[in-house]
Amino acid sequence: MGSHKPTIELAGRPLVARVLAAAGPHPALVVGPGQGVPDGVPVVMERVPGGGPVSGIAYAVEAVRAGVAQVPQPDAVVVLAADLPFVTPEHVERLLAALEAADLAVTVDSDGRTNWLCAAWRTEALTARLAELGDVADAYGRSMRELCDGIRTVHVDDPDGLSTDVDTPADLEHARARAEDARD
Repeated sequence: MGSHKPTIELAGRPLVARVLAAAGPHPALVVGPGQGVPDGVPVVMERVPGGGPVSGIAYAVEAVRAGVAQVPQPDAVVVLAADLPFVTPEHVERLLAALEAADLAVTVDSDGRTNWLCAAWRTEALTARLAELGDVADAYGRSMRELCDGIRTVHVDDPDGLSTDVDTPADLEHARARAEDARD
């Protein structure tokens, strides 16, 4: 993408800032470089950067439990990738409400694609699953499918494309056009 993806601007705000706005009143924590992160949001770095999302999630959970990140230990954890420019606080609340029936609530778009990085977990289930993987360093390179395998899961429909991510320059072009259309 030519630069650190979370710092890419869309409609005047970095992608990461747009995603953090979706957290609404819930405490947030960013794992990775702090560029583009609004003031007041805690940022922690993985011991071994670049280990993928499971590694980042494992480190975030460890940081909260160890008090490294000054955020409360919640009953639920929402996982949002930094490249979800259209996710909303309302969708986050739908994910959290869906945990009434499962340990993991994951977003599924209108084409049936599951976005494991737009999901909510019961904290107890997530920490137990991470413990099965071993030390945080053992999560390096693990897949989200592996992390989620065997977890009691409910799908949360996303007919409006709120979980659309930005992975390529073409995705970014489409997202910018969509954001412009929304302004009109």
